[in-house]
Amino acid sequence: MTIRRLSLLFTRIERRLEGEQGFTLVELMIVLLTLGILLTVAVPSYLTLKDKASKSAAKQDVSQVFRAVQSYNADNFPGSKNDPSGVATDTGFDNVSLQALTKYDTSIDAAASLLVVDPVGFTRSPTDVCLTATVGRWTAAQHGLNGPISIGTAFLGSTCTAS
Repeated sequence: MTIRRLSLLFTRIERRLEGEQGFTLVELMIVLLTLGILLTVAVPSYLTLKDKASKSAAKQDVSQVFRAVQSYNADNFPGSKNDPSGVATDTGFDNVSLQALTKYDTSIDAAASLLVVDPVGFTRSPTDVCLTATVGRWTAAQHGLNGPISIGTAFLGSTCTAS
């Protein structure tokens, strides 16, 4: 490009910039109103999806850990040669803990405060156990080997159910 063409180009740009006044208040208000409408639709949808994901994760956590509980129970009956604790008098769920379950599923985090074996208010026996997992505001609970997983925002320790 020649110097003359560059000079013409800069002159055009300068003229164009001199005429610009910026956005009017009405234009800014329309943009803000549009953003507000989009947010009123998007935020509740996002929160609903996040809540569903938390509910599903709590149920999945209980389901995963309960498979380890079932393996622990199978290995801990009187006289079992597979008893990992070495105590032949264990029956069923005696001595079950998150730490003991890590031998059956290494993905279990024994230090996790969201997984609880036999939470407060529940009395364990050699044939009965309660497992809970909390994710967000949702708590999932399973009572016994064949019990269904209940999910809710309130946990009842005496019956090991969430509602």
